[in-house]
Amino acid sequence: MKKLFSVLLSFICFQSYAAIQNVNVENFQFTPSNFTAVIGDVVHFIWVNGPHTTSSITVPVGAAAWDATVDSENATFDYTITTAGTYTYFCKVHGAALMSATFTVTGVAPVTLSSFNIIAQNNKPFISWSTQAELNADHFSIRKSTNGVDFKEIGRVAATGNSSVKKTYSFSDETIAKGISYVYYELATIDKDGKTQLSPIKIFKNKNASPKIIISLSPNPIGGMGHLMLQFNADRKSVMIARLVDIQGKIILKTELSAAQGVNNGHIHLGDVQAGIYTLYLTLDGISESHRLVKN
Repeated sequence: MKKLFSVLLSFICFQSYAAIQNVNVENFQFTPSNFTAVIGDVVHFIWVNGPHTTSSITVPVGAAAWDATVDSENATFDYTITTAGTYTYFCKVHGAALMSATFTVTGVAPVTLSSFNIIAQNNKPFISWSTQAELNADHFSIRKSTNGVDFKEIGRVAATGNSSVKKTYSFSDETIAKGISYVYYELATIDKDGKTQLSPIKIFKNKNASPKIIISLSPNPIGGMGHLMLQFNADRKSVMIARLVDIQGKIILKTELSAAQGVNNGHIHLGDVQAGIYTLYLTLDGISESHRLVKN
């Protein structure tokens, strides 16, 4: 009977999690740049603008590599996940240093997660989740990231262990920094044998943070190759306008960067710009900023 329950529970887990994972291919980024999935999910790459590829760098043993063009003539590409592990990929047109991403895949684990939510409670992230069924579960690991890629454990909550009825859990994060606009969370379920199941990634908007666009600009001074990397915030899917102005007030370059809600990574190529001192003006959703740049 226990064996039959385990089989049925595994089937329920697979059915609950199998989904289409949409990834936009635009400018110099894949959006989202990191996510979690389960075996059976389909990664659906969607062209937004520019010439690109989606090409695997590393895949787990037994998984299929891929290399596909994503452009105006090849607007979508689907990759079906068959193996658990970590996948990294990049755009051959722009190179791994400028445009790469990753996703993590877990197999069927003995917990059916029926909900995972984050709300603001006393201006702090309050995380709640519930399980539809549990088998041999040990604990939940609450993990946090400020860039949506690198997660660290910030707390643990003991699991019921074995259950066929709904169980509800919660955790409050008291350590969010005031200067950070967006925080990402994921929930890892660990069973008594050490197996790990990852939840979808959730994003939290820190309303205590001062509105700002740019998180970082690098390098500055900019070298001869002219690759300026930007990390910036966006409150919704939008477009950021960037204008590079010289010391005489002349607009040297104007470009647009696509943005998704949360932390975004972008790139502006300044290889053809002469050496000198410039001001980079940025506008996004009614917020404007300016940053001094030096081009060597």
